[in-house]
Amino acid sequence: MDSEEETRTLGTLWGKILSPGIMICLTGPLGAGKTVLASGILAGAGIPGPHRSPTFTLVWEHEGAFKINHVDLYRLSSDEAVGDLPWEEMISEGASSIVEWADRLPPDALAPDRLEVCIVPDEFDLSRRRITVDAHGRCRAMIEGGEGSC
Repeated sequence: MDSEEETRTLGTLWGKILSPGIMICLTGPLGAGKTVLASGILAGAGIPGPHRSPTFTLVWEHEGAFKINHVDLYRLSSDEAVGDLPWEEMISEGASSIVEWADRLPPDALAPDRLEVCIVPDEFDLSRRRITVDAHGRCRAMIEGGEGSC
């Protein structure tokens, strides 16, 4: 991605095909663009902005065609605290979740239908970033160019 705007546009495209029960796991260093991508996803799903990261509240619930939970685990320092969040509710059939700092999630909190997205800034040009995606469950069709939604 060559710019913050391209990252947001990618998120907007994903948000347009997002469906209930999906978890989008965002990882990468501080300032990599996790919140920018999350903002695009929320915008694409029809959630009016502005969209900020829920760093101090941990979870923001957004209502649109279905509920989308925006989670930021940056401030949680222990596996126990992360595990105390209601993960089953956040990935229920009626909701989806976008999780920043998802590398702090315990394995049993991961939804079977998920995108694992790693964002890494270019070490020579911080306005550029590399985004890699690993798709699981029904999200594979979205990444592989198939029909349908994730």
